[in-house]
Amino acid sequence: MSEKKISHSLEETNALAAEFALSLKGGELVALIGDLGSGKTTFVRGVVEALGSRVRVKSPTFTVMNEYPIDSEKVKKIVHVDLYRFKDPKHLGGIELDDMMKEYTVVFVEWPDIFGKMFAKADREVRFKFVDEDTREIEI
Repeated sequence: MSEKKISHSLEETNALAAEFALSLKGGELVALIGDLGSGKTTFVRGVVEALGSRVRVKSPTFTVMNEYPIDSEKVKKIVHVDLYRFKDPKHLGGIELDDMMKEYTVVFVEWPDIFGKMFAKADREVRFKFVDEDTREIEI
C-alpha cells in the first residue's frame, strides 16, 4: 500500500528520505519515477545522509551511475542509476544491475519506466510529482 506525502522544502524531503532509509534492509531495487527536477536525486541524497554517509551525492544524469559507500548495519552501498539518456534496452547490459544486487546494496533507478515493464521487478517504488515550485507530492 502506498502513502502520499507532501513536501514543501528540501528539509521536508530529507526527512521523508530519512524515514524511508530506516525501512531499507539491503538487496532492494527502488524505482524512482518523476519528471526532471522533481526531487529524485534530492531523495537519494537524503537516504545516503540518513544512513550516515557524508559523501557528496550528485545526479547520475551524465555519469549514468554513482556508487556511495554506507556504513550502516544492513546497507553497505547505495547505487544510483539514471536511465534517462538510454534509447535502446540492449545498452543496459553494460550496467550489469544483476551483479550489483547484493544483500547489503540498495539500487535506486531513475527513469525505470523508460523501457516499459523492464523494471517491474522493483521491490519499492517512489513517485515524485510537482505541485508548485517549492512543493512536491511524494508517493512511497
